[in-house]
Amino acid sequence: MARRKTKAVKYHDLDEDPSCEHVVDQAVRVRVGRRDLDRTMVRTTTAIVKALGAKRRLWFRFEAAADELRSKREAAYFEVGVEYGIAATRATAMAGGRKNVNALAQQVIRELMRTGVARDEVLAALLVAAWAMIGGRTAKGSSR
Repeated sequence: MARRKTKAVKYHDLDEDPSCEHVVDQAVRVRVGRRDLDRTMVRTTTAIVKALGAKRRLWFRFEAAADELRSKREAAYFEVGVEYGIAATRATAMAGGRKNVNALAQQVIRELMRTGVARDEVLAALLVAAWAMIGGRTAKGSSR
């Protein structure tokens, strides 16, 4: 009985198997169109590793650090984008038809998002500012 010839599986083939790819990954791959970039990166990386010779581990350390930074940056972009979108949408809904209130709320949200401060700290600062604006009393009972 003759054996069937099977195609040898290469590492790159695993990356391209659509059955293993999440829908979001598929959409991003289509939008970015990465095949040409992948080929360029593989050729360039191979050339750099060959040129480094015995010091090629430096390149691998660099790649690991760059990948970690890129991954953290992508996650932060996503998280901040979602937080900003939700806050901006909620502010618009809460302001109703009051354009000035909405515009001011949007400006405050943008400024607070730029700080990078944790949400609980931002809320505490907003409460302190609001309390100060209405002339609220301090813990000792006097207004300042």
